[in-house]
Amino acid sequence: MGEEAYDAASGRVGVLQAVCHVDDLIFDHRMPGPRVAFLRPAEGGREWMTDSGNVKFPEEAKKHPDVYDGLRRE
Repeated sequence: MGEEAYDAASGRVGVLQAVCHVDDLIFDHRMPGPRVAFLRPAEGGREWMTDSGNVKFPEEAKKHPDVYDGLRRE
């Protein structure tokens, strides 16, 4: 978590916040695969979700300082 990732479905780049199994979600996710990835823009903004199969990592993904062990710093 906390690495920069590319969402092939939306064409956007964001910081990976979490990956969850769809059975763990309490809302209608409408994802075709069993896992959902949550990303947000590196500069801040609205988080979005995508099927985890859409997430691609650059060879040298950058760690972002506002994410620590998968949790956002407040």
